[in-house]
Amino acid sequence: MQSVQTTHTTAAAAIASELGADSHSLSLSQVMHQFGSFVALKDINLAIRPGEFVSLLGPSGCGKTTLLRIISGFLDPTAGNVLIDGQSVKGLSPSQRGTGIVFQNYALFPHMTVWDNVAYGLRAGGKLSRGQVSNRVGEMLDMVQMSHLAKRVPSELSGGQQQRVAIARALAVEPRIMLLDEPFSALDKSLRLDMQIEIRRILGEQGITAILVTHDQEEAMSMSDRIAVLSGGEIHQFDSPINLYDRPATHFVSSFVGTCNHIPGEVLGRSEAGYRVQVPGGELDVATDQPLAPNGKVTVAVRPENLRVQPQTHGHTLTGTVAMCLPLGSVMTYDVTLADDLHIKLTQTRTLGSQPLKTGDRIHLDLVSPNACAVFPA
Repeated sequence: MQSVQTTHTTAAAAIASELGADSHSLSLSQVMHQFGSFVALKDINLAIRPGEFVSLLGPSGCGKTTLLRIISGFLDPTAGNVLIDGQSVKGLSPSQRGTGIVFQNYALFPHMTVWDNVAYGLRAGGKLSRGQVSNRVGEMLDMVQMSHLAKRVPSELSGGQQQRVAIARALAVEPRIMLLDEPFSALDKSLRLDMQIEIRRILGEQGITAILVTHDQEEAMSMSDRIAVLSGGEIHQFDSPINLYDRPATHFVSSFVGTCNHIPGEVLGRSEAGYRVQVPGGELDVATDQPLAPNGKVTVAVRPENLRVQPQTHGHTLTGTVAMCLPLGSVMTYDVTLADDLHIKLTQTRTLGSQPLKTGDRIHLDLVSPNACAVFPA
């Protein structure tokens, strides 16, 4: 499967243009990897811009961690090439590639102080004087607001503090590419959000090209300039968070990113909006760029918020029954049963004094727009 890429203006592109040589590009060309007879990655092609924050998103076993190991230099690909600033780094070690890594468990040295952990990579490099190392460590600890804890060891730190030290250590050696291997998974929800904001701020200010591996779609959507969605060792789509949500390229992307109804249907023919599709409970007018053959079997993917309730049925509505009402703060979510016992979800914004639907209500639904869906071959 070829990766789907969309050119668009991002904050990262603006930062990169200002920072110039301080930011670095990364390209993957036809990368493939096998473990014995098992193919973990298939023909991976990515072009990541200088200063861009990219997430590799997918379920367990999709190949995202293998890809990160290949980028970092811990694993050589079976085939293909990795390029930084247009130059191949195949066969080079992580330190020779200039990649910084923040691991899932932070991998801090337990017997070393915060100061010594951050200084470790600088000392190992052997290129700086003692005074230069001291100055650089001080700068990094100031940046992550950990200077006051410089003499503590990791066991005396909270999870968030350990993560800050790991980030400072990775940034101290001035990496060309920063790699983040699910660094938030061990944190509680409130701290996780704070650290996501903090890391995004630090990397943005430094203009560092960064790649995050995660299975958490909210994490990827909130932090990334672009996201590569992987499944089965293939990239299904490489795009902005908004385009992934609004314009999923494959059935898998529509189901993995966000909540989506998948409604089976049969193409009846052309309509003013595009095509008329017969689905359980009625008909829908859908717009799609791909040609659809009459009587062809399709799946209409529509987000719950892109359905609206109509006072009465018309030529392109669905008729169903409210099976369950779920109040979720400012939003009401409804489980609606269509014909053939097909269940779909509907969401509506709840305002003070508004009258929600009730269980057992018979309702008529249509799309907020013919474009507010994706259509895939069944």
